[in-house]
Amino acid sequence: MWICAAIVSFKVDPEAAFWKRVVKLKQERVSMEREGRIEGPMIFVGGGSSCSFSIHPDVLTEVMGWRAVNMGGSAGMGYRYLIDLATSRAERGDIVILHLEPAIFRGKEKRMTPLAVKVDLARFPTGLSGGVFEDELYEEPVAELLAALRPGAKFLGTLAAKMVRSGPLYRYQLADIRGNGTLSCKTSAPNPDVGSFKAMRHWLDDGVVQEDLRKLAEYAEERGVMIFFTLPWESFRSEVLVAQRDEHSAYLDGIAEHLPVLRDEMMGAVGDNSLFLDTGYHMTEEGGRLRTRVLAEALKPFSFKEE
Repeated sequence: MWICAAIVSFKVDPEAAFWKRVVKLKQERVSMEREGRIEGPMIFVGGGSSCSFSIHPDVLTEVMGWRAVNMGGSAGMGYRYLIDLATSRAERGDIVILHLEPAIFRGKEKRMTPLAVKVDLARFPTGLSGGVFEDELYEEPVAELLAALRPGAKFLGTLAAKMVRSGPLYRYQLADIRGNGTLSCKTSAPNPDVGSFKAMRHWLDDGVVQEDLRKLAEYAEERGVMIFFTLPWESFRSEVLVAQRDEHSAYLDGIAEHLPVLRDEMMGAVGDNSLFLDTGYHMTEEGGRLRTRVLAEALKPFSFKEE
């Protein structure tokens, strides 16, 4: 019974099926860009869905003149897998920008999330060769990794209900993938997900996170890859913008002890909710292109730095 349930979870899980396809398309895009004639480094921007929905690689290419790929996934994959995905195709001289939500570092365990296991096993045996955490993602016993495929009653019940209603099995569809690799979705009104002030600096105090940040810095030096960190733009109420930006600034100070940080005046907190789609992290095309252009401008002083 467990084996049958695991097969259902692995093969039928609509969320995993969507992200498997997204990751596959992104890797294909890397190969396509590698074959292009544009000289200079390739830019990889990785992170959760805030990256998938908000970063436009064609804008980066327009501003920087270099090839770029949106390597974003879903926050449900866990930060270690997302970082590995972002760095997995980078070569010497390339640039990796980690566009990660601060909340993602609250996960203190190194284990693979169920979504990450499903996405990665779908591409067996090739995997994500060459990423920062390549040798660590599968350190757990096989039995524990396979246990991640075990579906819960809520998952099975929700899936059955959606099948009965004959509606979409997942909130996003392959048709939501734009030609440049950025995701979008249909929405009838500005999102209701406007955040409130939350202190974030203490999320970096965890030993596992600190160890991983140090490993990232070592990887960048050893491989000759420039790895930067930046904050996604998130929708906040206007009355908390100043306080939120102060907290974000302190948070980035902690990151800057290990990696170069790309900052901008928004400091990850935006008061215009019309620039967002269904969540406070997923930006409209207009918002995403603006955010990407600002990101490119923040990168310029670093990217032309003499070795």
